[in-house]
Amino acid sequence: MIKIRYTILGLLFALCSVFYLTSCDRMLDIDPKENVDSDQLYKSVRYFEYGVVGVYNSLHLEYSVLLGAVMADECKLSSENTGVDGYAVQLNRWTYSSDDELLHETWKDYYHTLYKINDLLENQHRVPQETTVDKEKMYALQGELHGLRALIHFELHRVFGDSDSQKTQASTVPYVVDTDLYKKPGKTPREDFYFLLWDDIHVAEKQLNNTDGPTRFSLAATQALAARVALYQQDYNRAITYASKVIDRYPLATKEQYTALWQQNQTAESIFKLARNNDDELRPNTLWYNFNTGKNLFYASNKLIQSYEVNDIRSILFFGEEQNNQIAKYAGENNENRISDLPVFRTAELYLIRAEALFNSGSQDQALADIHALEEARTGIATTTLLREEQLLVERFKELAFEGHRYFDLKRLGKTLERNSEDLAALSDNPFLLFGSPLYQLPIPLKEVQSNPNLGN
Repeated sequence: MIKIRYTILGLLFALCSVFYLTSCDRMLDIDPKENVDSDQLYKSVRYFEYGVVGVYNSLHLEYSVLLGAVMADECKLSSENTGVDGYAVQLNRWTYSSDDELLHETWKDYYHTLYKINDLLENQHRVPQETTVDKEKMYALQGELHGLRALIHFELHRVFGDSDSQKTQASTVPYVVDTDLYKKPGKTPREDFYFLLWDDIHVAEKQLNNTDGPTRFSLAATQALAARVALYQQDYNRAITYASKVIDRYPLATKEQYTALWQQNQTAESIFKLARNNDDELRPNTLWYNFNTGKNLFYASNKLIQSYEVNDIRSILFFGEEQNNQIAKYAGENNENRISDLPVFRTAELYLIRAEALFNSGSQDQALADIHALEEARTGIATTTLLREEQLLVERFKELAFEGHRYFDLKRLGKTLERNSEDLAALSDNPFLLFGSPLYQLPIPLKEVQSNPNLGN
């Protein structure tokens, strides 16, 4: 399934030595002063935590963000993004094949990170825990790893699994809980996948009570993930319960806080995010603009820009003062590289999850109240008077743009992918992609199927 050619020693050394120390400092209240080799990794809880931090540094959920945008109607191709250096062009134009390199990079990144998580969990018994503090810390770190394992598997499911609108005989990616590289697991029945996913969520929920900053996976992040998963499963009561737990603790940002969230990397509404710095070649703003060549890769779609009212703060924040289709959502800190962290869970999404779940449970007035709360936070007034399923999707379209949701939202509901004519790369491109069409479902990468034929079954 995964072509890992290095030894366990090499993996752990790469995992734990050096670590991109700047990123470590932002994520941990510890100061790693020396390299950590594979022997040291399990000698203390402190070094084991270095290994956990290494999981965050190796995870690039930017792949989901990019796929969620380019496969749907959030962005359009730049004329500069062409030729041999073209980036995600075929995916955007729905002319890709199963050997697309971006799909393979996504698969490798996520499963490599899962390997690191499973290796840590399999060897946790080697860590001496002489004090109560050590035991409590290890207990929480284990919960953190289980939560991250659930999150990454769910991202793989969203990208490569069958749509959640398919009720029977649906399958998805393998749920991997060990480091046996000789196994060749096939696709997992979706019901079995979700059973294992919820098992990891429940372990994380039980073992996490940390209130660390949003760059560590916490109890609130676990509850946010649970709400998202429940929404995909159409388990609306569970989605409402988990979303409410997070909403009760994390209020929506004010306009000033919301501006600082995107322009200054502030933490309002941030439940969990991946920290980024100059060492990260892949970060949110590099998905749309190549800093090495100075070329734009993608612009915001006209369809998205036209969905906002003139008094909506998101319009300026997401597209800039000039409103020239630039994707400015990840403006980040005020420097030439515009470093911006990657939000994974925000309060706004939990409002949208709860609203959709309430709507589908028959509580339309309560659902409308959540939409009104979000509208008032972003525009100052509530304008929606009659809530429909399509309006819920529009609100997600506007609030969660370029955060890795649009394609997956349409996919989970079995909706047509539809673009405005002015957002097509060429007039001959198809503006529609019907649910069930061969190119609607992203395939497991060809190289992985060739390596493990069971994935093709």
